[in-house]
Amino acid sequence: MKKKIYIKVLLASFILGSFMLSCDVLDQPYHMGYDADAIFSDPEKIRSAAIGMYDAFQSAEFLGGRAQIYADIRGMDVNPASYFGAVSTHDGTLTSSNGIVQNAWTGAYRTLFEINLFLENIAANPGVTSAAEEQRFIAEAKFLRAAVYFYALNLWGQQYTKDGTNLGVPLVLRSFDGGNAFSDEAKTPRSTVDEVYNQIIKDLGEALGLPSKLDDAYENISRANANAVNAFLSRVYLYRKQYGEAIAAANAVSGYDLEANVATGVFAFPPPTDNKEIIFFVAMSSTDNPNTNNALGQHYGADYRGDITVSSNFLNLFEPDDTRLTLLKQKGSSYYCDKYANGSYNWAPFIRYAEVLLNKAEALAQQNSGVSAEAVTIINRIRTRSNASVKQTSDFTTKAELIEFILAERRRELAFEGHGSFDLFRNGKGIDAGRATALAAAIPYPSNLFALPIPQADITKAPGILEQNPGY
Repeated sequence: MKKKIYIKVLLASFILGSFMLSCDVLDQPYHMGYDADAIFSDPEKIRSAAIGMYDAFQSAEFLGGRAQIYADIRGMDVNPASYFGAVSTHDGTLTSSNGIVQNAWTGAYRTLFEINLFLENIAANPGVTSAAEEQRFIAEAKFLRAAVYFYALNLWGQQYTKDGTNLGVPLVLRSFDGGNAFSDEAKTPRSTVDEVYNQIIKDLGEALGLPSKLDDAYENISRANANAVNAFLSRVYLYRKQYGEAIAAANAVSGYDLEANVATGVFAFPPPTDNKEIIFFVAMSSTDNPNTNNALGQHYGADYRGDITVSSNFLNLFEPDDTRLTLLKQKGSSYYCDKYANGSYNWAPFIRYAEVLLNKAEALAQQNSGVSAEAVTIINRIRTRSNASVKQTSDFTTKAELIEFILAERRRELAFEGHGSFDLFRNGKGIDAGRATALAAAIPYPSNLFALPIPQADITKAPGILEQNPGY
């Protein structure tokens, strides 16, 4: 594997190595400091700084795996995990001073700070590298920024409504150094859900100039390309209920297919060089994520920490011969996700071709006035790969019935990859009864507690500006 992807190169350490002990979105440390002039006057150092953005993107508290975990433990396919406490229970005991929530929020905005800082410095030093390379790095930064905002919005933002006026998260689109970190401009209020989605779509639109595929097999699945942008747009438009645009974005993804075996073709470590399903994953190694408190494989793995167990709600979704059941592992009376069988070494999932197909199928089903035959055909591609029964259009009597089936198929196929609660809440669904114990009560939608609290530390530093979510 290429050292440029896995090892923190010198410039990445310039950017990432000097974090101050600050948690405040509105008071980020200026990491490059006086080194910025030296970095952005040298083409090779700019290339290394671009890799540094991906290193920041691997935040152990956010898109290095934790954000994906939070999306899933707040759904109904895993049992509430004691390690994560009230983050996963929606029982009213989560507070705005919770350390796990604070660390995730900090991880997200520190990553955004690094991306914004890179964008500012490359714009201030044009012509140091070639125009094509400069535009590529800018486009990569826009893709990464959109990805961070998508997860932040769906964790802390209130639910999307047709008018889009519910509160999202603060849109911070520039860096603040020591001279202006406490200015009024730096005290950023929350944007609406619609405004955040508009920025995400704008950033992704500006990233579409990336090459469709990269020559290096590992870079092709761990650095942004145009296919990754279109794949991600298919998800964003689906969440935004822009179904025609979601279908068009999915159709723009080319050169990918389903692997015959998900375990060996998608979730093996290292990913096979001839992989045809991974579009973009967050490249991790033991150097990036060496501890037992953050890695996906540690939390999910039956043979590691194993503090996240699979719920009976999830087990009941499958036919007996569905090969996706082999991605679970039983230990004692509990079942565990076995997608991340390598402990601390697994890459964190972001998007693969199976999701693009499911995004398109759901958008087709939503757009069609009846039962979409094309959506059923797409679902059968997913199901045939896993030896599940083939469905006929006649198996669904209404559009709504097909949509429900597609949502269940998303749960079966994309489980434990950072979709669980997002897919529920965006479709106006709550948590079914029976999670963890047969006596666990249902949590109906809508609930104010489906959004995480904004950390109190930031609210305190921006009184009257940063508004808390209801219920906290």
